[in-house]
Amino acid sequence: MHRSRSGIPLALAIILVVSLTGCLGKSSSAPANGGVQTVTLSPSAITSIDVGGTLNFSATAKNSAGGAVLGVNIQFVVSVPQGSTGPAPLSVNNSGSACGGTWDVTGTMCSPGGSGIALVQAVTNGISSAPTTVYVHSHIDSLQVSRLDPEGPPLYDCFSQGQTWNYAATAYSGTTDITNTVGPITWSSSNAGVVTAVPIVSQTQPNLLNQVQVTAKAPGITNLFASVSGANSSAYPFTTCLIQAVYLQIGGQSQSGNSITVANGATVSVTATAIDSLYKFTGTPITNPPLTWSTTNPEVIAFGTATNSTGGNTATARNNLGGATLFASCTPPTCNIGVLPALPVYASDGILPNGLTGYGSISVNVSANKPPTYTAWVATTGCQLQALGCTSVMFPVTPGTTPIGKILTVPRTPNSMMFNHLSAARVYLGSDQGLMFADLTASTPTVSLVSNSSTPCNVALCGKLLTISNDGKLVVVSDTVSTPSQVYLYTGSSSSPISITIPGETATAAAFSPDQLKLFIVTDAGNLYVYSTVDAVRSLALAAPATQLAFSADGSFAYVVGSPAGSVSAYSTCSLPLPGPASVDIGSIATTNSPLAIFPSPVLEAGPLGLTQNIFALEPPPPGGVNTAIEVLTANQFTQVPIPYESPIPQFTCNPPTLQSFTKSPPISLGQGNINPLYAQLVADGTEMIIVSGNIPAVLVFNVSNETTSYIPLYDPLGGTSTPLAASASTDGSQVYVAACDQYPNGDPTQPCSAGSVHIVGTVSIGTIQSGDYQQVPYVNINDGNDMNMCNSQGGSNPPLCLPNLIAIKPQ
Repeated sequence: MHRSRSGIPLALAIILVVSLTGCLGKSSSAPANGGVQTVTLSPSAITSIDVGGTLNFSATAKNSAGGAVLGVNIQFVVSVPQGSTGPAPLSVNNSGSACGGTWDVTGTMCSPGGSGIALVQAVTNGISSAPTTVYVHSHIDSLQVSRLDPEGPPLYDCFSQGQTWNYAATAYSGTTDITNTVGPITWSSSNAGVVTAVPIVSQTQPNLLNQVQVTAKAPGITNLFASVSGANSSAYPFTTCLIQAVYLQIGGQSQSGNSITVANGATVSVTATAIDSLYKFTGTPITNPPLTWSTTNPEVIAFGTATNSTGGNTATARNNLGGATLFASCTPPTCNIGVLPALPVYASDGILPNGLTGYGSISVNVSANKPPTYTAWVATTGCQLQALGCTSVMFPVTPGTTPIGKILTVPRTPNSMMFNHLSAARVYLGSDQGLMFADLTASTPTVSLVSNSSTPCNVALCGKLLTISNDGKLVVVSDTVSTPSQVYLYTGSSSSPISITIPGETATAAAFSPDQLKLFIVTDAGNLYVYSTVDAVRSLALAAPATQLAFSADGSFAYVVGSPAGSVSAYSTCSLPLPGPASVDIGSIATTNSPLAIFPSPVLEAGPLGLTQNIFALEPPPPGGVNTAIEVLTANQFTQVPIPYESPIPQFTCNPPTLQSFTKSPPISLGQGNINPLYAQLVADGTEMIIVSGNIPAVLVFNVSNETTSYIPLYDPLGGTSTPLAASASTDGSQVYVAACDQYPNGDPTQPCSAGSVHIVGTVSIGTIQSGDYQQVPYVNINDGNDMNMCNSQGGSNPPLCLPNLIAIKPQ
């Protein structure tokens, strides 16, 4: 354990009192001064120079309005501090060139003098500048930093947050210590935030200007540097003890358990206790842990601020009902700073210092007696194969007598559509010609282009949307148009997008860790690419091409579908240093059949060995079977293991989470044959799954508790059978919007659809929401009641009918 050095930090100052004669001028205005009010000398304050070296001074005279006064005569006057004996160790010629010694009569040859301190002032028209203190010294050959060890217990390899220690720098000319002649030492560190450094002056040695008091601030590693007169010390390592573990509680330490149900609009407070690597010696948690606060579903509940150092935070439930998990982590670059690869530490289950139980994640269910009414936005891909110049539209659909709202023109044919999770303001549309977006809360919303030109693709961001970060600041686009293939990260602003090259591969899925430290991208070639805001992009060869990603409830690892084939594996969020892997496989389970999609449950079971989470896998029929099924996988007792930071060999590398086991239940048949799911979502508190298939004219609702499937048929207003084209469900599953074809020519589904609508389906009956397919909304241009086509400028006398086949519900 460290002890603070007893020296008291003082403001670094040299009190200089100089008796100047009239030729030196005055520090304030005087009569007949030609309008000069101030004189400024540069360099100002304090500087230093080698014996025999030179330094250039310049001065500026200004009037009362702050304007430069030109054509005035400036004199440079040299003196010594009060109490000094002997001549000044510095001379300055008429042009402002200073000599660490004496100029000859021509002011061009500098003869070295001795060490000492000089004062320089610029004087014009009786007005003097503030003095600059110049230290003249022998040449510095080396500058060495050392720790000033006080008496006390043994020293450890790091300092806990708030601990202080004093350091000194010693300047040498050859083997001679010249520290007391070089002037004040400047201190800096390589990683901002790890320490604060304040120069100190001893009361008993006021001329000793080489010491600094360093205070540990944020967990991380850095290097201290001392510099003076152009000389720099070697790096001196300093570590503010890394965070080893984080434990969470609901509403402070008086609230037990790790799950809570709240109404929409309510808040959930979470307390985090963080301990560092010296905790076993100090027994004291970190007072101000710089944590990152995360949610697995920002559309349901989110923290108002993602980072703070208060040890607590409050999340607010939105009007989108459903389930999510909340957690806090020590996430670089604001915590465990300077460690490469990045060393995140996620919360874990364990015993707090006060003996109470802490948790690795908080499970929240947001409910309401009256579900809100949602709005879906609809677009079409119908222009894709039509005539050049074809444009389409997008429009909102809301239940009621006027279901279609303002219609927006889409300048390029979209291939995907996705809302910013955290905000209801912006929707993104991917296209082969470039990324588009619309800010829907604007008074007159329009669809904007990231680039007015469709080339080059790394500027226009051609491709299909894969995912958006939880904070809405990074949009991921997979470009399969360009060669080589690319993945783009759009920042939502004018700054240049980030490009990740994946030559010869196609990105099939991507997911951000909830703390947004890492982006996992899987490709059809069987590789996992890991992007980080801290580390360089790295790749990892998987056992087989993966098809989907989803992160665990505590953010410490990702569930990866398809590697190995027909399995679900867990890959750590943190990376090992090279030549180690970008992610560590901590366990896997073979599924009955290769999953079409997986859905981690927001419902958690906390235990002394970690969290347990169910993962619902939607799978095609098992061998010999005829029905698509749901298989419940269980990740048993996973937790973040504290970093084994032990003196004298501290560990600064990833400690992958542990996963005790993966288990599974027998597949549960949906009883609907071999379906082709267009959309699936685990909703509410993890008790139901919504499924819409392209070959079933209905919305399927799978009940988790009783393992049954209910069937809500789509109503065809034209008397036929509607065929789903796309779907989107509210976060609680109470409302499902299905874009469907309601009529094919002669009933032939191989022909282009001739009529379609958006079906609004209620899975419950509450308030204005009715159970069943209670409203069908065909597209009708409100500016032209005869226009049923979502595409314009297709050419020809009888253009194909473009119908809704992209749909997404707007968060609220």
